[in-house]
Amino acid sequence: MLAINSRYIPNAAEMLQFETIGEDRFRASHNLDNMAGVTFGGQALGQSLAAATLTVDGWQCHSLSGVFMRGGIIDEPIDYVVARLSDSRNFATRRVTAEQRGRVIFELLCSFHKGEEGLCHQFADLGNPADPESLLSLDQFAKQNAHRLPEHIVAVLTKPYIIELRMLKPEHYFDSPDTAFRDYWIRLPSASVVSDERDHHSLLALLSDYWLPGTIAVPHGRDSGVSFLASLNHSMWIHAPVKVDQWLLYRTESHWAANGRGLATGKIFTQTGQLIATVTQEAVLR
Repeated sequence: MLAINSRYIPNAAEMLQFETIGEDRFRASHNLDNMAGVTFGGQALGQSLAAATLTVDGWQCHSLSGVFMRGGIIDEPIDYVVARLSDSRNFATRRVTAEQRGRVIFELLCSFHKGEEGLCHQFADLGNPADPESLLSLDQFAKQNAHRLPEHIVAVLTKPYIIELRMLKPEHYFDSPDTAFRDYWIRLPSASVVSDERDHHSLLALLSDYWLPGTIAVPHGRDSGVSFLASLNHSMWIHAPVKVDQWLLYRTESHWAANGRGLATGKIFTQTGQLIATVTQEAVLR
């Protein structure tokens, strides 16, 4: 079995590379660490969508919903098995199963649309956020606040990663706001060499899992006692083409948490205010 170098940080194009190992069966070339010893959940989302896209001719994904079953092993490849559930005149539906060592670790159901003329509106508002270039990177934030952060958190936040993130209100990292919300700019710089719009949608799925479940714990502060947080399920509706190498505003909030679980929702905007995607995710917190 192919061994993967877990210390190497793949770029966006590499995350979309597959080896075809059978009919509608694809093997991922690279894995992303989630900093907790298993593969990053967004990787399964993005690579599953990318594998499904290989079986659909030209149409773009408009919705996806996935269930996380177990953590992925960082140093081993992941196989993505695509089932062609339906192909109609305007829609195509695919189910993708991600497997390691013969066990299912993740499953995705996604739908593609030919595209049609129809009604159009957007009532979600970008607001007037600070320019991302004026904000601290996670590396800068961690170094400036090293005296206030545990050493392992500093190590995580200063570690190079494929995704770049800048918080709009970094003070909320230490405070306990009255409501559960967190807004941040996010992008995947290495995607600048990726030209296919559909590949950018797969990378958007990858991005959409980053930091989202942490919003659930925001109103409880850093002393909440939560030591384990993992995604359970994740859904996304894609509204428009996007370039994920450009800054996107991720506006996230959580309306509910109980019974060891919580729900987070998010809206993703371009810098010009166009709503690109709507996201929901349930996570377990212990």
